[in-house]
Amino acid sequence: MFRILLALILCAGPVLGQASFTASAAQETQTVHIEVNGQEQSWKNAPLVLKGTTYVPLRDVVTSVNGTLKWEARTKTATITVGQDKLVHQAGSDFIQVNHVRLSSGVESRTINGTLMLPVRALANALKADIKVQRTASGQMSVNIETDKVSLLDSQVASVDSYLREIDFPGMALIARNGEVLLRQGYGLADEQTLNRPDQKTRIASLSKSFTAASILSLVEKGKLDVQDPISKYITGIPKGDQITLHMLLSQTSGLPSAFGRGEGTSLEETVEEIRHKTLKFDPGSAYLYSNSGYVLLAYVIEQVSGMSYADYVQQTILKPLGMKNSGEASRKVHTNSGFVAENKQWVPAPYYVSQSGSGTIYSTVDDLLKWDRGLYTDKILSQDTIEQMYEPYSDKNYGYAWILKGNDQNQNRTVFHNGSGGGFATAFSRNLTDDITIILLGNHAGMDMTSLMDEVEAKTAQALNLQ
Repeated sequence: MFRILLALILCAGPVLGQASFTASAAQETQTVHIEVNGQEQSWKNAPLVLKGTTYVPLRDVVTSVNGTLKWEARTKTATITVGQDKLVHQAGSDFIQVNHVRLSSGVESRTINGTLMLPVRALANALKADIKVQRTASGQMSVNIETDKVSLLDSQVASVDSYLREIDFPGMALIARNGEVLLRQGYGLADEQTLNRPDQKTRIASLSKSFTAASILSLVEKGKLDVQDPISKYITGIPKGDQITLHMLLSQTSGLPSAFGRGEGTSLEETVEEIRHKTLKFDPGSAYLYSNSGYVLLAYVIEQVSGMSYADYVQQTILKPLGMKNSGEASRKVHTNSGFVAENKQWVPAPYYVSQSGSGTIYSTVDDLLKWDRGLYTDKILSQDTIEQMYEPYSDKNYGYAWILKGNDQNQNRTVFHNGSGGGFATAFSRNLTDDITIILLGNHAGMDMTSLMDEVEAKTAQALNLQ
């Protein structure tokens, strides 16, 4: 947790090429004022600008942020340790290795008068930092960098953080006890040139379903519908629609198949029309089958009954009351981190994740999802009696209303859970209702077994907190 403020005052001069920066050119720069955490610092080497790129002296920066640097002269490689992170950079290269992740900068570092200088933006990214570059009216330049202010790690759960690092978990993670955050960390890449930060907006995939279920139940509490209503009351043409109830859609027991077309720009009405032509897998209510299509129909019901779009209803009914300012229904206008998929044994950015309202369209952050978790312990969105309906197991798969119940019949260590995947994202949300332990894993690599991963993180958290 630290903030670097660099005020660079550079005189105008000719653009410098690839040749080494000379001592005489260095003397042309004016005095550099440096502040770290509001305190003035003295750097041995001044920052400089080459071809529009600002470079800073690596060793001076590391010293200012209380990091350590080891230099391997033979390979010209610097190894930097700052907090929990290990950064490795080879002089003259255009990338920084951060905890086994290659972070590309597109600009090579330079050695000037024996000093290794790195592009400030690349170094800021490696430190999960914010950067602001400004030039005053007089031509002076200032570069303001605020590094990682949001990451948090309580020593109680350091072993969980170590485990996530060991397995190279990509994404964001949060662990809280009684609502108090013990771990808030980002791991891996947000895109090819930026690291995941724990305040990063991301797609949450099927964790979206809990917002759909809660929206339906809010309409129940308002007396506008009943979970035992048949879907035919709100949508015509659904196969056996007079037998499929809203309860069945919520509990994944309707018999509707899961898949639907995911063409970008497809309207909710068009997806509903597609579902009208589906064939049921079994008689309504007779078995369990996870169905995204069922939750699309629930979103359509929300729109028909409320007179609002699904996005607006969720925003007004849940997100706004809980202060979830960094959450909403995703669109290309909202910047989130990238999902990644495996291609030719390499991870590459996935195509834009297209879903449909109700099933997997919400974006959020770990902190906003913690607000959702806390809200479910209150009557602010729904009454506790109604919320308990979400946790009831309605099939042999223990699926409730967008929550899966873990634990035994005596309610010992009762935990509710859900996971999600799609478009290069893999997510999981666990809420131990007995001990009030919240675990949120928002991954951005496809193919991860989030159920097994969450089981492991739950076990390690319980051990770390002496809950076993």
